[in-house]
Amino acid sequence: MIAGVQRFLSYLGAVLIALVTRPRYGIETLRLMQVIAMRCIIPVSLAVAPVGAVISLQGVQIFQLFGAERLLSSFLGMAIFREYSPALASVMVAAQAGSSIAARIGTMRVRGQIDALAVMSVDPIRYVVVPGVLACVVITPLLSVLTNILGLFSGWVFAVPLGGIDHGAFMEHLTEQVTAMDLWVGLMKCAIFGTGVGLIAGFLGLAVERGAAQVGKAANDTVVSTIVLILFTDYVFSVILLEAGL
Repeated sequence: MIAGVQRFLSYLGAVLIALVTRPRYGIETLRLMQVIAMRCIIPVSLAVAPVGAVISLQGVQIFQLFGAERLLSSFLGMAIFREYSPALASVMVAAQAGSSIAARIGTMRVRGQIDALAVMSVDPIRYVVVPGVLACVVITPLLSVLTNILGLFSGWVFAVPLGGIDHGAFMEHLTEQVTAMDLWVGLMKCAIFGTGVGLIAGFLGLAVERGAAQVGKAANDTVVSTIVLILFTDYVFSVILLEAGL
C-alpha cells in the first residue's frame, strides 16, 4: 500500500510539472474533449433529467401536507445545482470517459506505444495523460450546466402542469432562493470530480503491465475508484460548505 501511494504521488508530481511546462498538446486535448462530450452527453442527460421529475413528483405531495407547495422550486433548484447534477454528471463521466481513457492508455501500454513515445523523447505523461485530465476538467462542468437545465425543466413539468403549482410562484421562489453561489458550488465540484476522474484513469492505465485482461481490469477499477471518490468528496465538500454557511 505504501509503495502504491508513493507511485501515485510520483505520478501526480509528474502530471503537475507537465501541466505548468511546455510543450502542450492542445490539439490532442481538444480531440479528447470532443470525444468525451459526444460519449457522455446523452447518458448524462438521461441520468439527470428524471431526477428533477422525481423530486417534484415526491416533493409536491410532501409540501402539500404543510401548505408550502410554493417552496418546492427552491428545494428543487438547490438540490439539482449543488448535489444531484454535479454528482450524477461526474459519475457518468467516470463511467463513460474514465473507463475509456484507462482502457486506451492501458492498450497503448500493452502494445509498447508508451515505451515508443519515451524512446522518441516524447513524455507519455505530457502527451497521453495530461490531455485526458484537462478534457475531463473542462467537459464535466459543461455537462453539469446542461443537466441543470434538464433537471429544472423536468421538475417544472411535474410541478406546474402536472402538480398544479402556480407557474409564477414557482419561478419567483426559484429565482429568490437559488443564487449564483449555488451554481458556482456545483461547477466547482464538477471541476474537482473531473480532475479526479482524469488522474485516476491515467494512473491505472499506465499501471497496466500485460494482457487484455489487465486493460479491462484497469477500466473497471477506474469506474469503481472514481465513483467512490466522487461520493466521498461530495459528502466532505457538502459538510464544509454547510459549516461555512455557503
